[in-house]
Amino acid sequence: MKRLLLVFLSAAFYMPLQAQSFYTLIQGGGNLGLANPGYQGAFNGYSLHFIFGKNFDDKAYVGLGLGNERLKGSYRTTKAGEYDLDKRFNYDQNLFPIFVDGRVPFAPLGDNGRLGVLANGGYAPKISPQYDRGFVFKSGVFYLHEAPGKTDWTVSASYGYQQLNKNIIGNDFRHQHLNISVGLMLK
Repeated sequence: MKRLLLVFLSAAFYMPLQAQSFYTLIQGGGNLGLANPGYQGAFNGYSLHFIFGKNFDDKAYVGLGLGNERLKGSYRTTKAGEYDLDKRFNYDQNLFPIFVDGRVPFAPLGDNGRLGVLANGGYAPKISPQYDRGFVFKSGVFYLHEAPGKTDWTVSASYGYQQLNKNIIGNDFRHQHLNISVGLMLK
């Protein structure tokens, strides 16, 4: 364990010396529930993310993100043999995703804008009874407006897939949603 910690700390201090620049992205947006296979009903909510990573000459961005997502809605089971097929249940939980985020701008759009693709994936641990757990994945497109100076803004639209393992009820959701986010990128 001590060797692993030493390697991690050495890499953490060595990488800034080798890196050309870093970026910070703070974004917030809304989630529109699309599907929840095996259940009728989807969950809507919001998301707030903080991402810190390496900027590869404005050709690619790779970072580590933390967030808070809120999902709320109602559902009923559609699986044959399940109890209470007609009864509706409420879902009201948060997620605390920890994820790796990658963004690659590929086309100029206007004088100061660029269009690109994004993907991120990670895991949301259960940190309290109000937080659900499970794997998370998002992919989509983003627009980056590069303003003069070091502050840029971005808009993204992505498809999200989240595994939700709510222990209280015992359900294992495979929730799918559309996310629209707006954010500030500091380079």
